Amino acid sequence: MTSQQTVRARVMKSQLQGPVTKQIYEDQFTEIYGEDIIAPPYNIKELKMIAEYSSILQQCIDAYKTNISGFGLDIEYAFDFNGADVTPDKKKAAETDWSRLEEFCRHLHFDESAETVLGYMIEDREKTGNGFLEVLRNGAGQPAGIEYLDVKNMRVCGLTEPVEIEFVFMENGTVKKMKRQKKFRKYVQMIDGRKVYFKEYGDPRIMDMTTGEFDGQTPPERSANEAIHFRIGSGVYGVPRWIGNIVNLYGARKAEELNYMYFRQGRHVPAVITVENGMLSETSYRELQEYMNDLEGVENAHKFLLIEAEGIAQEKDLHGTQDITPVKVEIKSLAEILQEDALFLEYDEKSRNKIRSSFRLPPLYTGDAHEYNRATADTARKITEEQVFEPERKILIGKLNTLFLRDLKIYHARLQLKGPDFRDPLEIAKVLGPFIQAGAVSANDLRDLAGRVLGKTLDEWPEEIYSRPPAAQSQPQDAAEIASLIPELKTVIESLKNPERR
Repeated sequence: MTSQQTVRARVMKSQLQGPVTKQIYEDQFTEIYGEDIIAPPYNIKELKMIAEYSSILQQCIDAYKTNISGFGLDIEYAFDFNGADVTPDKKKAAETDWSRLEEFCRHLHFDESAETVLGYMIEDREKTGNGFLEVLRNGAGQPAGIEYLDVKNMRVCGLTEPVEIEFVFMENGTVKKMKRQKKFRKYVQMIDGRKVYFKEYGDPRIMDMTTGEFDGQTPPERSANEAIHFRIGSGVYGVPRWIGNIVNLYGARKAEELNYMYFRQGRHVPAVITVENGMLSETSYRELQEYMNDLEGVENAHKFLLIEAEGIAQEKDLHGTQDITPVKVEIKSLAEILQEDALFLEYDEKSRNKIRSSFRLPPLYTGDAHEYNRATADTARKITEEQVFEPERKILIGKLNTLFLRDLKIYHARLQLKGPDFRDPLEIAKVLGPFIQAGAVSANDLRDLAGRVLGKTLDEWPEEIYSRPPAAQSQPQDAAEIASLIPELKTVIESLKNPERR
């Protein structure tokens, strides 16, 4: 008779559950989509909150917000103010526009600076691809203030019927007007089931903010305000620039959670327990399961595991005695299949690089500057400023100038978002050395540079002599000296012609 051997295997694991989110990603607009309200391609609420679960996304967004709006709003002339062909009347009009635009910027928001409100919008735009600002008008119908609109409560509606508007523009120094047809959108905000409608900025019609209907009889207290939609892309909704790496973002989060659980339950070492010529007793099995369930916590960091096994009884011999086979218990560690430090370190690093690359940011801007020196850091900053931040500033401020300046009737000045100043005064001084020695720069040309070196503001000297280079100043003096010598030269020449006068 052939004996048969059997092998039984039991998998024992902890019955404790890992941490999971209890949040409900509910879209409160779900029931009203299709009623002229367009559904976004992605869950706006989840996109806005996802940065809280990433170890790199928020740093990239902060870098954008800081470098786009963090240096402040500024004003510049729309033409060369000191040009030779600029008339005094045009200069006076430009100075007036400058003062009006300066007052407009100063009072865009009474509680916070305009840069701060723009920063809130930029953060929403980089997280979700969409950012909104509410525009308030004064009694004269001109824009007078802005308010931040939280993107998670905003949705875009379909295009309305075209309406005729008057478009004002400047051509060859003359203000001209033209009429054209334009389709506007509506926007809706909903919080706790209550809806408020906004009309697109520039829509001249009166709209009821509670119904979204255009009604000229709407009372002022129910008249809708205007909203400006800043989006990434040309679609109805914007799409965040990092959306292609959303799988990497979720994967990196799961890897970090796995590492967290590994260290939280660090006493556990994966292993195989083999029992030869015997089997675990039911008591040992239950205690081993309790051991697995009790892995968590520092108080359980040092415990001993006792395993009891029962040998298999052999058949009785002729004398009626029964032998028990010797039992052999062996624990084989599987820890060598794990990394020594933590799991998925390389995966996490590549995920960070991919997300940072979607923003086109070097590691310097997210705090990862271990391999930078001054030369490489300056190069990285200049390239990023040229290829990323400066174009983004022009897009945002260009839209504000296009919308606001027309209604403010400002044509000779415009808004601009300031950027960093990469100029090093000491390096500039070295470059200017040959020009100074050649007398090609004036004293007033160097006042601003000297002020930056000294850390204070130096005004230009009003005298004309300080606005002209030394080489240009010497010409009139030499001409005067030559003119004073002419009478003496004439006397000498005449004496040479008539020796009698000597």
